[in-house]
Amino acid sequence: MMINKLINLFKVLVIPLGVIFLTPIILTILNVFGLKTYDISLLIIMLITALITGIISGRKTEKNGYLNGLILGVILCLIMFIISLIFKNTYKIDTLIYYLIIIASSTVGSMIGIQKTNKKD
Repeated sequence: MMINKLINLFKVLVIPLGVIFLTPIILTILNVFGLKTYDISLLIIMLITALITGIISGRKTEKNGYLNGLILGVILCLIMFIISLIFKNTYKIDTLIYYLIIIASSTVGSMIGIQKTNKKD
């Protein structure tokens, strides 16, 4: 039972991981945005991605949508943290706030997703 939950969680993680890798590459290639706008647009894209991923995850769970979204957000932030360790980024308070926003967004998305599932029944 627990293995099925983990498999479903990792299936849902494919979406944000693709966005994590593709969005900076696309924005860099296009070079349309300035430095400040680049950071804000990346935050907005990740916020929307975490929200959508949370909704998808919430629809696949039966109860405790907030907990499922919280776990999803923490796993996503851990993956992003490991990737940033590989590229040796510096960490500031902005990075912590960024990760907290991603966790909150996936939690809210999962709560929305579980509400949508309950209304269908």
